[in-house]
Amino acid sequence: MTDIEFRNISLDLLDGTRVLDDVSLQVPSGSRMALCGPARAGKTTLLRILVGLEDATEGDVLLDDVVANRMSPRDRNLSMVFSDYLLHPHLDTYDNMAFAALLRKQQAESEVDAMVEEVADLLALTPVLDERPAALDDAQRQRTAIGRSLVREADGYLFDDAFSAQEPRIRGHVRSVTAQWQADLLRTSIFATNQPEEAATVADRVAVLNLGWVHQVGSPREIYDSPADLFVAGFMGSPVMNLVPATVDGDSLEFPFGTLRLTSEQAERVGDRELVVVGIRPEHCFNAEKAESYRLKHPVEFEARVDDVEWGGKTESVYLGYEIESSIEEQLTAIEDDFEFDLFQNFFVAQLAADSPAEVGSTIRIAVPGDALHFFDLETAEAI
Repeated sequence: MTDIEFRNISLDLLDGTRVLDDVSLQVPSGSRMALCGPARAGKTTLLRILVGLEDATEGDVLLDDVVANRMSPRDRNLSMVFSDYLLHPHLDTYDNMAFAALLRKQQAESEVDAMVEEVADLLALTPVLDERPAALDDAQRQRTAIGRSLVREADGYLFDDAFSAQEPRIRGHVRSVTAQWQADLLRTSIFATNQPEEAATVADRVAVLNLGWVHQVGSPREIYDSPADLFVAGFMGSPVMNLVPATVDGDSLEFPFGTLRLTSEQAERVGDRELVVVGIRPEHCFNAEKAESYRLKHPVEFEARVDDVEWGGKTESVYLGYEIESSIEEQLTAIEDDFEFDLFQNFFVAQLAADSPAEVGSTIRIAVPGDALHFFDLETAEAI
């Protein structure tokens, strides 16, 4: 396999708009990276530059430490699954999956045949191997395009929103078997997706992008545990992190719900700031009246009115509304404008056990482990 590196990649459109801004990423040989971000993050553009379909304004693409900027797409020997999953309409599923591998002549026909049979079984395509694309539904056509990439021997594999056409009930399975196939064969792979959950399941490392620049790179666990800034905190995670403004009063924070006493370590991190944003994940919330809350480490508790309850089987999402001062709301809006992404709400979501006695209009007391709190600077939007 091949080491892939983006080195200081920038791309400007003809009107001067910067689409990618000094992007540097390394994908070691045999590893899997996910590029995750909302629309216009630059994920697809980055893959197109890598495969040779677009030229960067600045920076280099390196394959095994060799600058590939002037190589043709064919010479780069990269396999890419496009989001529109184009297939050859005159070929059946089998021939579509085998086409790229046979064209390259890097594999014996018998090997290609065996690979097609195995991948078709993996992707539930065996019953339609004799069918042409017109007879397939969108999900089958997309799986055929995925299969074509898996069958071929390449130096790197790129998947651009490659699971979007799959029905929700099987999407997880398709991406799981695809990622596992790549991992078993130690194939260098890059997955572009706008779904944080998907990024966390297909990759060893995740690069979080927005508006053409990289906010954070790390393992799914590192990004979950320690988001680098407000964008990462508000985008990565399902459900997303609650981001609540709080004013600093000595060694305490004044929440919309009440007062939070800071530990000495937290007070040192907050420093002399007058206003911060506190991040709390919904799944880190507990009903303070339940027994499990007493086992929490240095719990923080607050009380709020229940505005809505959504039952979800083993858990229920409890929505707690609150008001934000207009002056603070203006600062939050400015941050959202910079990121061009909605981060803040005027409600708090707690994901509690389904047996929690939460009813609309009632008051509930919530407990959160003290070490599960995240703090962000309102000026820089960075974690503190």
